[in-house]
Amino acid sequence: MSANEILFLGLDIGGTKCSAVVGRSDGQILTRIQWPSLSSRGPTPMIDELCAHSARLIADHPTITAVGASVGGPLDAERGIVLSPPNLPGWDHIPLRDLLHKRLRLPARIEHDAAACCLAEFRWGRGIGKTRLIYLTCGTGFGAGIVFDGEIYRGAAGRSLEIGHARFRDDGPEAFGKIGSVEAFCAGASFGKLAAWKFPTRWKTPPSSEELADLWRAGDPDASEIIHLNARAVGEVCANLGDLLRPDTILLGSLATHLGPKWVEIVRARFRADALPDTATCPIEPAGLGPRLQDLSALVIAVSAIPSTPDPAPDS
Repeated sequence: MSANEILFLGLDIGGTKCSAVVGRSDGQILTRIQWPSLSSRGPTPMIDELCAHSARLIADHPTITAVGASVGGPLDAERGIVLSPPNLPGWDHIPLRDLLHKRLRLPARIEHDAAACCLAEFRWGRGIGKTRLIYLTCGTGFGAGIVFDGEIYRGAAGRSLEIGHARFRDDGPEAFGKIGSVEAFCAGASFGKLAAWKFPTRWKTPPSSEELADLWRAGDPDASEIIHLNARAVGEVCANLGDLLRPDTILLGSLATHLGPKWVEIVRARFRADALPDTATCPIEPAGLGPRLQDLSALVIAVSAIPSTPDPAPDS
């Protein structure tokens, strides 16, 4: 590594864990650290810890030029303000971008985690060469990131896209503060809620997502119904987004990796059944960056914090 090489610092802030990476503009990660979020503490100790780890990495890598943070929404990406995400208690109107800029003395940018993942896939993953790309997190929550013509699509005033909060059914479990929300049916963390809602006699308290996945793999019919209910819901959301936005590709996050091709095919089948015929040809694929996606999503936001940073050629 050249002593003058320009480097970037990416921060991934989640309700369970946080991580920091140092990397290059081509997506190569040089250093990574991770620690538990302990999010119940609230924002101040979490930000203090985030900045302490960042300061040490900056001291070790003095050519770090910018910092980027990927964080769950809602948020105002243009002003860099976090707006009460469900998985980060107390993060109410936190001016994270300005705090990072002030304390780390570097240009800073923050972005919705789904949008950051979509941009990382566009630059370095399965979205290379696409002009209209959608990424669905399919994880603890259910978020959508959209990149059109190389730029993240946001709502008015820089607001993040919160598809998880949309109404999906009139009944069902509760998630994101709403009964029957998209997140309640589509998020991996909602498996247990779906099971307790659908089979209250068997599951008086929600089982873990891992337990349901294991039961599904073992052929349990109730668990199979829950997994199919979730996958079909994701397929319906894909069809609605596909008909509305006409993307080149829709990429699926965590559940596509954890549950594999069988789950993805259920999603695809429902998508093809619900979408317009010319929409139904849109590929639906697992995200291409695999376990590196979260780290690269933070790094790509740091890279994009410098307007003059060129869009790198993909790795061969």
